[in-house]
Amino acid sequence: MTKVISKVKRNDGREEAKTAFIFSCPGQEEQKSGKLVNGRTGKNLDIMLSILNRQYPEIFPYCGRYDYRITNSSENVHYKAFDNRSEPKEAEITDPENIRRLINDITGYKYIITFGRCAALAADEIKKLGLMPDSVFLYSRHLSFLSLNSSIKFDTDGNIIEKGSQDSTYKRLEVAAKMITDQLI
Repeated sequence: MTKVISKVKRNDGREEAKTAFIFSCPGQEEQKSGKLVNGRTGKNLDIMLSILNRQYPEIFPYCGRYDYRITNSSENVHYKAFDNRSEPKEAEITDPENIRRLINDITGYKYIITFGRCAALAADEIKKLGLMPDSVFLYSRHLSFLSLNSSIKFDTDGNIIEKGSQDSTYKRLEVAAKMITDQLI
């Protein structure tokens, strides 16, 4: 009998990395592997990191996701077949104990990048407390196919991204990366 994991803890990353990521919550892939941002979303993050590394190597010195601190707005696993949810409830994210955990996870990082609505909510709760005045919070879409495909229709040059084209995901990730770098200006 296999043990069912109901929580997946943070990824520590390299000590010298000064950028941390907050995602929503662990899902089915993370439950199976015990590692955060696994599966397609993780692969998309690696592609995005290669784009960001070329533009801002001092902020994104590595192209691999596990070189960075990664945490979630909730450690609790959520996916449809497990608990009929794909994201944590707002009360789960804003619970004071959870916010303390998140603060502990990201304290000391200069750049905190949130991916998706739940991660942004968690970051906003942390910012309200005023405990991390030297950190820069940057916001991005979630990197799932659903989020990328439903919200990004044009590439960085303003051209329509053709559905199903060979490089459509890459072009969408370039747009998502630009959303992050535009906040640095």
